[in-house]
Amino acid sequence: MSTTGIGPEQGLYDGEEFSEAVVQAMVGIAESQMSLSELADSKANIMITVCSILLSLAVAKLEQGVLIVPISAFAACCIPALIFAILTVMPSAGVHNKPVDHPSKLKFFNPLFFMHASLVPMPAFEKEFEKVMTNAPEYYRYMARDIYIAGMVLRTKKYRYLRWSYQSLIAGIVLGAGTLVVELAL
Repeated sequence: MSTTGIGPEQGLYDGEEFSEAVVQAMVGIAESQMSLSELADSKANIMITVCSILLSLAVAKLEQGVLIVPISAFAACCIPALIFAILTVMPSAGVHNKPVDHPSKLKFFNPLFFMHASLVPMPAFEKEFEKVMTNAPEYYRYMARDIYIAGMVLRTKKYRYLRWSYQSLIAGIVLGAGTLVVELAL
């Protein structure tokens, strides 16, 4: 028996009935994660706009032959900032999965996750969805998985790429300013 008191045959939620408090807590966590995802997307969209404008201005100045080294240094860092911002908002969840004829053919099928629902025929989806929605332990298990996966996406993708985008832009500002000071000193 494990330290949680749950044997190998018994799940964390087995024997549970639907609890309004548990459902509300899980929905609250999911909504919080959705808000964090929207915040990351919003910040990434701002970075995309800012970097695009700055790159356009940099190219115009380079064509004029003005401050070539500082502007090139800045632009060289602005490009990765733009790429990381785009990666932040670019969808990746299951976009490469091919439709299957039965949910069992998908690893970790979750009928509560939109991408999984779109990969199986409607009758199979409805059967799995009904099974989850009428069984409290199953519902809790799938909600917990959904919360976990959403948290992993936030941590390993969205906020990581957003941080790298900010860091690249800051590096460009510092590098551009540094080369400008050196160029003006010469």
